[in-house]
Amino acid sequence: MGWLFMSRGGMAPFATPKAYLDNQCTYPPDPDKGRATGLRVLKSTVRSGAYYAACQSYDLEAPHETFAIICLVKWNPGAKSGEEFGYKDMTETMGPYSYDCPASILDLLGPPGNEYAAQWREHCRQRLALTTRRKPAPGDMLVLAEPLTFTDGQSERSFRVVQSGRKTILRRVSDGVGVKISKLMSRAWTIVPPPGAPSTS
Repeated sequence: MGWLFMSRGGMAPFATPKAYLDNQCTYPPDPDKGRATGLRVLKSTVRSGAYYAACQSYDLEAPHETFAIICLVKWNPGAKSGEEFGYKDMTETMGPYSYDCPASILDLLGPPGNEYAAQWREHCRQRLALTTRRKPAPGDMLVLAEPLTFTDGQSERSFRVVQSGRKTILRRVSDGVGVKISKLMSRAWTIVPPPGAPSTS
């Protein structure tokens, strides 16, 4: 399915993307209308431009599978075009490329419906493993999984974490030059703590 855009009035009576999408993912079974199963949201959130929800299908007798629904979200209140909210919906079985789903939602899901769903969950878990680590502290040595080449042509994997005034900076181990690493917390790295400190990487 493609993107669907609407005005704030089109969202009524819901004031936020999360509230609107929670409602879209919630409906009861209705055999009279040929709908044998319903759907309910167990937990949801909107983060990093996407809506993530653990949704459970059910019929009049019992619950069925619990799976993830992911909606890409564009939220632009006050847009001149009047189209303040847009979304593109999919399930985890369609191979989405948004991996910022929190553990509290992943933990509610049942067995994956196909290989796409299994891979999506694994990517989400890998991202969580990266972003839940502690931040490097002065005295640590930070070691990247892969060498990084800087604008001066120097390639480096290992960096000393040092305090400079109020800032914490990285210095290349090879030459002591201070550097900045973009999107550090999304990269794969480990921490070697200073001597005598417990390792928490």
